[in-house]
Amino acid sequence: MQSSRLVSAFVKGLLALSVLPSILANDLAHAVRITNEPNGFNEYTWGAPLASFPALQQTRELGRAEGGERINVYEKPGEVLTLNGVTLNRIRYRFVDGQLESIALSYEGRESRDKLLQWVEEHYGKLTPPERRVQFTQVEWLGEKTEVTLSYYHTKKEGALLFISPAIRYRLFDSNMGGGGMP
Repeated sequence: MQSSRLVSAFVKGLLALSVLPSILANDLAHAVRITNEPNGFNEYTWGAPLASFPALQQTRELGRAEGGERINVYEKPGEVLTLNGVTLNRIRYRFVDGQLESIALSYEGRESRDKLLQWVEEHYGKLTPPERRVQFTQVEWLGEKTEVTLSYYHTKKEGALLFISPAIRYRLFDSNMGGGGMP
């Protein structure tokens, strides 16, 4: 019983952190509005069923949210992706009730972060000078179908590039918080 409470607390914390970029969307100093918005990333479409990706293997079961949604993380063994000369060799796919909700790509080094920032700006929209000044560890691009977050942790010299479906995340968040308030 105790472990289910820990999983529930972990899921709530994870959800609260993943919704934070959307809460800050009205403050233009924190986020860029996405241009040419996709409904996914690469060949992956948000909401696609897990069965569409037979090569993915489960690496982590995050359990169930309070609303009953199952949350699992998958990887494709040996998968490597290169964006703007940056090799991303740890790619994680998160599914909520068997539907693709997000893709997280890991990278190392400040130079890689700078190259990824350039790539994201070319594909999703340019930062304004004020946005460029305030970015410390994280920059966000927000859209109705896709949100993109580029993070870098200076002390660890590593970061993450996250692509997420706000619609699926909101549905999950609403069920865990009793609904209301979220678009």
